[in-house]
Amino acid sequence: MLTDESKIKKSVCYKILIKSNDKYYKVGSVIIKTYSGDLLYIPSTNFHNLENSFNKEIDHISWHQSGRVSVKYKNNEYLIVQRKEDRQKISEIGFQDLIDDTIIDYSKLPVYLKNVIPLDVVFNVDNYHGPVIFKYSMVSGKLIVAHYSGKETPLISQNINIDLNGFHVEQRALGWHSGNADVMLQYSLRKAVSTGLRTNRQICIPYDRKISKK
Repeated sequence: MLTDESKIKKSVCYKILIKSNDKYYKVGSVIIKTYSGDLLYIPSTNFHNLENSFNKEIDHISWHQSGRVSVKYKNNEYLIVQRKEDRQKISEIGFQDLIDDTIIDYSKLPVYLKNVIPLDVVFNVDNYHGPVIFKYSMVSGKLIVAHYSGKETPLISQNINIDLNGFHVEQRALGWHSGNADVMLQYSLRKAVSTGLRTNRQICIPYDRKISKK
């Protein structure tokens, strides 16, 4: 198949939304850099507890193709969470948790008033008003196929509603232009236990679990 490279966008952006009754609340945005395969997560609210770093206004969190994970703050300060030498390249990952984003009161998130597009990830919580945790992860399509073919893999099948007290799971492809057509991005929303957080929101970036697709 031939494509016109000039018409391919340099990045793809979609929103992570919580729907409660007729209102949509914005959790954040995911940006995929089309050709590099780098991933960005932009939280919708300004101040977060990021692994005990308080009152820093996050611009975005990045996962680079090389494996490096970093946080950029609004004052242009950077925090390197894990260097590329300590983490697998995206192309090598079998499974990896990327974000645990705990929100005590999602109704305090910005109300999303724009049109919702099919690419957006929407979690319908109906009348639930308790704390939630948004989980963002990456999994190899190669391992998914092997798992459901009955082969031994490090993957475990779980029911989001029964096993994890959750609402829904969505998947999106990283995209073949990134050089990682095998990679699937997973998004889930689950009920959380309030642990007396000092802020309405806490973001945790898990370290490399060293689960390879090989």
